Amino acid sequence: MKGKVVSGRKEGAFFTSIYEYREQFKEKLGISPFPGTLNFISDVDLNGIEGIIINGFVKNNISYGSVTSFPIKIGKMEGVILIPDKRHHNHLEIISEYNLRKELNLKDGDEIKIKFVPFIKRRRKYILKCEEGYKRKAKIKIYYDSPLIKNPLMESCNEGQGCKIIPSRMVASMIFEKNIKKSYERFIKWVKERYSILSPPILIEYNQLKEWQIEIKLNNC
Repeated sequence: MKGKVVSGRKEGAFFTSIYEYREQFKEKLGISPFPGTLNFISDVDLNGIEGIIINGFVKNNISYGSVTSFPIKIGKMEGVILIPDKRHHNHLEIISEYNLRKELNLKDGDEIKIKFVPFIKRRRKYILKCEEGYKRKAKIKIYYDSPLIKNPLMESCNEGQGCKIIPSRMVASMIFEKNIKKSYERFIKWVKERYSILSPPILIEYNQLKEWQIEIKLNNC
């Protein structure tokens, strides 16, 4: 994924300093962010893709919205893309433990290359409605063997099949843009080093991006 650095509204430092957000950043993302965000714009659409949810809250009679987050890397620097539910502009924001503008010597107009990294999330229940005329933004395939073999057995949503429900589960996830084989091999290696795999892989195809999901549990469970 590519993006172009832009100036923000100077609100990042305020929101990243709010206690309720910071505690969730530590608990769910494992970072204590630098007070501020790196803003960028991109042609890649992340709307509709489930990430790690930072819950909204009410404080001093002010409502703060929930935020969807995606762990990433820019070069060797780790960060997290944030997409607020109450979004009033087309900027995407990245938080990090570091001042990314300073560390990467970035200025407005510079192009950045963003690499998504695997993460753990609670997958919501999917209902695949397959009746004629129903349209989904995402196409879901469930592989019952390695998706890298020549002719894998798979299930997908075809007209006339009714509905298929994929229940809510804890899953390992990785979003990627290109190269299914390379991304799958990297994803499986990351998962097997940390977790036990409980289900076949699911491939979700969005407009520009794709996502691998596998139900997992901790190896010591």
